[in-house]
Amino acid sequence: MRSFNGRTIVEREKRENNVVTVGDQEFHLDTAFRRYWNTVQMASVIITDHDDLEFGDIVWVHHFVDDQILPWGKNNSFVEYNQIYCRMRNEELKTLGHFLLVEPITYGELGTTRSETGIILSTKNEKQNADRIGIARNLSDTAKNFGLKDGDRILFNKNCEYEILVDGSVYYRMELQDVICTIDKNTKIKV
Repeated sequence: MRSFNGRTIVEREKRENNVVTVGDQEFHLDTAFRRYWNTVQMASVIITDHDDLEFGDIVWVHHFVDDQILPWGKNNSFVEYNQIYCRMRNEELKTLGHFLLVEPITYGELGTTRSETGIILSTKNEKQNADRIGIARNLSDTAKNFGLKDGDRILFNKNCEYEILVDGSVYYRMELQDVICTIDKNTKIKV
């Protein structure tokens, strides 16, 4: 079998995350209401024609993978290369194309202001993720060529922080065009 037109054929263990475990209890979710929210986005490459990908690579893909089911298996789908965010090969994570992964930071990590008596002054919950600010991680070659470095603190466009679970860590998956600027760690940020 061979793929054409830049498509990669992938296989997922299951199509959706429909079981939540709390303590010893398993709860089964009705995923019909938020179908894309519950789509399994981790898959294994079966067939590809891209130099960046090989058979057996683990990839994280757009949730639209659930719309592109192939007729010979309920867990087999095709994806366009620009819908693949990153891949894992030999335990090495690599972000692909024009994507980057951004580590969310909390308001507490931005630094807080204290009054003269030591009271912490903040308008946001310290555990809440900071709006539009994160740390660039796992950069694609394109992002590196653009001048970003792993660990840069960045400001990004509003509403582009698409959360994705990659190898056990929560990241924002975003496109390079959503990065506005890097922010010096000593810059005071108003919250």
